[in-house]
Amino acid sequence: MAGGQHQQWIQIDEVINDYIDEAELSIHKFWKLWHIAFRGLTEMGLDFFYTVKSIKLPVNANLTVNLPDDYLNYTKVGVLNSKGEIIPIIFNNKLTKYADLNPNRIAKTQDNTIVDLLLFNTPIWYNYWNGDSYTALYGLPSGSPFVGTFKVDNENGIILLGERFGYEYVILEYVSSPKEGGQYYVPIQFKEALISYLRWKDIISLPNTRRGSLGDKAQRRHEYFNDRRLANARYRPIYLEEAFEWNAQSQRLAVKL
Repeated sequence: MAGGQHQQWIQIDEVINDYIDEAELSIHKFWKLWHIAFRGLTEMGLDFFYTVKSIKLPVNANLTVNLPDDYLNYTKVGVLNSKGEIIPIIFNNKLTKYADLNPNRIAKTQDNTIVDLLLFNTPIWYNYWNGDSYTALYGLPSGSPFVGTFKVDNENGIILLGERFGYEYVILEYVSSPKEGGQYYVPIQFKEALISYLRWKDIISLPNTRRGSLGDKAQRRHEYFNDRRLANARYRPIYLEEAFEWNAQSQRLAVKL
């Protein structure tokens, strides 16, 4: 399997191959270890390093959008402006999931008498000065136009859009689930922690034999948590400005002493 390092990142295949060489295992165990490795990423909170994709999706007639099959979590939902930027749709937890798969979802989730009453009594907030006058941008970042609202129904695999959404598409940026054969990278600082996780989980389900004794399993578990702690401590980058400032403070302290 091809592996390698890309600057401060290392491909997961490389980590798995290093463990296979270390443990003198057959290459036939690669895909078993590959799936264990991704469980390790989730365990260490590194699942956000999976591939982030951007895709343009059509809006259904009932103002819903079908999520991709490999969808895990969204990072942005919006539409495009003339500069190729994503103008975000605002998350609205009040949108109901009732009748979300029904072609007549909008009609089944509206009560016009309550909507009219709320609109009549709802204040308008003029909280952004655009240079000439205040504009109504309540709940929006300064300068952002109102595009619409959304909510994700993970159980049914769709995005729910609010009534006022008037576009035929949405741009979805999302974290995708891993696929066998794909190239995935993690920070180089987590290489040893991931190898330790493979050492531990590779024997955790084995019966208590010479290779899978309780003592060996406990030791490998301890080594994993220690390596994970060290990886988290090393991961925060050190910038030159911080290093210079730290050095200057140390010198000033030495002079005072």
